[in-house]
Parts: sequence; C-alpha cells; structure tokens
Amino acid sequence: MKKLTEAGALACLMLPLTAAPEVRAAGFRPAETWVEEFGVSGGWRVDRHPRLLGDVDGDDQADVVGFGEQSVVVALSTGERFGEPETWVDNYSFSNGWRIDKHPRFLVDVDDDGRADVVGFGANGVFVSRSTGSAFEPPKLWLDGFTISRGWRVDRHPRFLADVDGDDLPDIVGFGHDGVYVATSTGAKFRQPDRWLDDLGYEQGWRVERTPRVVGDVNDDGRADIIAFGDDGVFVARAGEAHFTAAEMWLTDFGHDQGWRSDRHVRLLGDINGNGRPDIVGFGEDGTLLALSRPGDFDQPEQVLTTFGYEQGWRVDRHPRHLVDIDGDELADIVGFGQAGVFVATSNKTGFRAPERALADFGHDQGWRVGVHVRALADVDGDGHLDIIGFGDHGTVVALAED
Repeated sequence: MKKLTEAGALACLMLPLTAAPEVRAAGFRPAETWVEEFGVSGGWRVDRHPRLLGDVDGDDQADVVGFGEQSVVVALSTGERFGEPETWVDNYSFSNGWRIDKHPRFLVDVDDDGRADVVGFGANGVFVSRSTGSAFEPPKLWLDGFTISRGWRVDRHPRFLADVDGDDLPDIVGFGHDGVYVATSTGAKFRQPDRWLDDLGYEQGWRVERTPRVVGDVNDDGRADIIAFGDDGVFVARAGEAHFTAAEMWLTDFGHDQGWRSDRHVRLLGDINGNGRPDIVGFGEDGTLLALSRPGDFDQPEQVLTTFGYEQGWRVDRHPRHLVDIDGDELADIVGFGQAGVFVATSNKTGFRAPERALADFGHDQGWRVGVHVRALADVDGDGHLDIIGFGDHGTVVALAED
C-alpha cells in the first residue's frame, strides 16, 4: 500500500479551470426520533426485516419502506418527521415466505416516473410492485428467472439493478454460475435474460466472500459497467450493445493476492475528483487508499489518510463506512460510523481533508450495533443534502444535515 506522493497534486493542475464550489463544513443537527416504529422494540430484526429508504411518493423526500413480518409498511416523510406507518402491499414479507438469505428485495424506480418501486427476487420469479404514490400495486411477475428455483443463491450469485443499455430504466445484472446474465427492462417487464459475458461467474472462481463485484459507469457513457475485485487485481468489463466487453485488468491492487480481505477491508466506488467516473477508495490495513480513474485504467493507489483503516481500530462488523456527497459539491466524501460517533472526511479532488467528528451519536459507544441496528444516508427533507437515518432500539431517529 503506497504513500501519498506529489502525483495527486500534479493531477489537479490538469483539471479544467472552473469556479471553486463553496466548501461547507460537514455537520449534522442532534438526532431526533421521527417515528416510534421500525426499531428493535417494535419487533424489527436485521436478519428478518429489510428497511430501505427511497422517494415513493415523488416529493423529493426519502421515505421509509419496511419489509415487515406481515407486509410492506411505508412511513412518508413530511420533511420534519415520518408519518404513521401504513401497509402499502400485503406481500414481500416474512409471513409470505420471503427470507433475507434467499430473496433479495430492492427499491428502485422501474418505470422512470419519479417514484421508487419494489423489485423482489422471489422463489419463482422476479416480481414488481409499482408505486402509485399512496400504495404499491399488487406484485406482478416481470420475469421467470434469476431465482432460487432456477439455482440462484444469495451466497453465490450477486444480483444488481442498473441501467446497462442507456435507456434510463434499471436492468437486472446477475453474476451467475457460468457468467454474467442481463435482463433488460421495457418499463413494464424484464426481457428474457441473455448471457452478456462468459466470465466473472462462480465457475470461473469468483466468490461473494472473497472477490466482490459491483456495477458502475466507468466511462461516463450512461451505461453501467462491471468493476470486479479479483484475486490479482481490479478487472473491468464495459457495457456495449447486448454484451459486456472481455474483463480487462485495470489495476494490480485491491485484490486478494495484495492482502485485501472482505472481513477486514472495505472497497467502495465514488467520483472523488469530479470527472464523472467512479474512483476506488479502499479502507485498508493502514488507512485510506485512493485510486483515481482514467480512461482505460485506474491510477496506482495512494494512501491519502492514515485513518478509517484496520490498524486505526475500524472494523467491518462494527463501523460502517460510506462514500457519498455529504457537502453538496458533487464529489464523494467519506462518512464513517465510528467508535465515538460519525466522522466525515470531505473530498478535495486529489484526496480527502482531515476527518472531523460531525456528530457524537450513531457510534458503537452510543450503543449502535451492525447486527442489530440499521444506519443509512438519504435526503429526508428535500434540501439536497444527505441526512442520517438510524433504525434504533425504540424507533427511527434522524440527524438532519446542517444547512
């Protein structure tokens, strides 16, 4: 793992000259309970009941969608609190046979109407319930595939929803047994899946617990590509017309052979320098490493922070770390839920500013546990800044981003 060099500073001289965005100190208001529901005391469990955030009514404010014991329950945001939870569809729940270790569920806008919908990979097909703004429609079978009855397993075969054909509709990308399969969307159903790549599957040696695979647009062409962290480095397969290009090694780092382990080290993608392409941020053994993207490869990683790493006490099973734009400058920043609270390191395009504790809450010392409580970032009040939402012991608490 390499130390910071002058290359990062030199790179910024090559960027187009634009007006510097205002740098806003990242911070959050004190956490407040927005609704006394979706918490541990109400019977919600991480291993049974997914809780997601998305704008389901089209008002640009993220709402709570909980896949509960009996049904899907929604609490709409007013911008100051969450309304009383209401059942939006009697399905996708534990009592209906849905299990976290068998049936992935997503919240995405499948028809580009500005409202998030439910997509569930059930026992016998991919089901969709579109939002009407006040309820989810009954589940409709959009595709007979990608399911456990067809051999797809959560612990073997990652599945994503992303736009791979550039039509602004999310498609299914599945890393199967013998390669990568894609089912493109029409906005009303998913087409029959085709194998887009004879690689990056289970038969080729790729494992969920060892070699993560994600999707992101590496060349800013409007199509989601594959970024795969293999044994010997980072591979990229770009989306084309009804296929992915052959996976090419873009970087000989961040792989298993270079010492990266999923149970110790976190690897994330985000646009750090504002060029429209995802960069790699790795929380490694000794701190935070950054590999900026270029056309056709990634720069060699540089250590940009001596924190957020394993040697500094950060643990995968205790301290979630996110890469999101927290200060509104369209550059991805680090938000870490640490031992003593929430720590933020904002991007300066070539690295990150020194981290600051933005809130003395939501940390391990305050009783938050990865296997018990869910913490997320979303804009719940519609001001364009991400807020913290925590599903705690006694309900849902929110810390709004400071203006």
